[in-house]
Amino acid sequence: MADFSFLSKKFQIYIGVIFIITSIVVLSRPITLHPDSYGYIEMYFNRTPVYPLFVGFVKAVFGNYFQSALKILQLGIGLYAIWFFILQLRKQVNLQTIWYLGLTAIFIIPYVYNHRIANNVLTEAIAYPLYLLTTIHFIIFFFKERTKHLGYGLIFLFILLLTRKQFLYFVPIGIAILLWIGFKTKTFKKHIPYLITLVLLPFLVSLTDSSYHKLVHGHFTNTPWTGIHLLAPAMYVADKEDASIYTSEEEKIYFNAIYSEIEQNSYNEEAALSSGDDVISHYISNFARIANSTIYPIGRELYEPDLSEDDALIKIDKTTTAMALPLILDNFKAWATIYIKNFIYGFENSKYVLLYIILFLFGLSKINTQKTTIFKAIAFVTCITLSNMAVVAIGMHTLKRFTFYNDWVLFFVVFVLLNAISKKYLSTKESISE
Repeated sequence: MADFSFLSKKFQIYIGVIFIITSIVVLSRPITLHPDSYGYIEMYFNRTPVYPLFVGFVKAVFGNYFQSALKILQLGIGLYAIWFFILQLRKQVNLQTIWYLGLTAIFIIPYVYNHRIANNVLTEAIAYPLYLLTTIHFIIFFFKERTKHLGYGLIFLFILLLTRKQFLYFVPIGIAILLWIGFKTKTFKKHIPYLITLVLLPFLVSLTDSSYHKLVHGHFTNTPWTGIHLLAPAMYVADKEDASIYTSEEEKIYFNAIYSEIEQNSYNEEAALSSGDDVISHYISNFARIANSTIYPIGRELYEPDLSEDDALIKIDKTTTAMALPLILDNFKAWATIYIKNFIYGFENSKYVLLYIILFLFGLSKINTQKTTIFKAIAFVTCITLSNMAVVAIGMHTLKRFTFYNDWVLFFVVFVLLNAISKKYLSTKESISE
């Protein structure tokens, strides 16, 4: 049981009111099915394991009422994660109650506005609470240097990566924190088991992912959808002559078919430049058309006559993955430019990118000074924000659906700084009055 003794009754009441209002709003709305939703309900081959299994479990238990049950469960899991995050953070970072109430309200926003994640059959519904639980345990580990919290964080991260793989950046961040603690306290040997676990985690996730597909779909393979998204930005900046970089005739045929359709439909960078369109806006709006509506169906046309649907998808994933790196290297400057613009687009403009970088460097530069909790918090939350955007920008378009997980971070940093200024002002005022 969680210890609530340090929380005032007023604080608990305020949080309760926020949660009740949220519940009324969420439960009054119907569940929404998107084009992607059916893939989770029917456990498609190109879906990662956790969310389809979650939906399948709810469907098996509640039958015709599974949509209502799913909405309630997704809301409940989300509210628990938010409550746990606030509860644990309040033990570590001494902020005034008003700031924690504000932070709670900001955490709630994805449930009541815009994304409405509890009302959607999409991975965000459980990825968001899993992300919060992973984040808070990593934060506590960073603050208190207690490896048990790293252990809890790794459990949630394992489940999170089997839901959405974009959060793999927690692994190098965890390794960096372990090395920093080991260097500072001279306890490297003590942390070796956790270091090994962090290094092996991606392989454990891959093994579990492949085992799931073997049991459910009969194929021991990772979820076959990575290569399509890696190839899409490279195809956006490619030119017709790039077919010559491939030695395989099969890859040349695939490239030419993709390029021809992209050119015909004006999905590429050349079309944006010739028409005077903003390149990154053009790329963002056409990414899904390149990946899902061009690369994927052309692959099916090439391989399905000789292979089953699942085998064709595996072949598409392997071929596109193999094609991506040579094409990126051949057009590296253009690809890097699109990548950087895509990264910036996720923050809305370069000023916000600069602000996050400044805050990260500021927090990092102060973590060895006295009263480092606040500085550690600033360094960590800005680091995961920059890291998430950096990973998403590699093989996706930086839409809010993939980046909203850290929308609370800037507010948290502002609250921390305002709280520090407020305390300093009050202490100065008291000393003057004396």
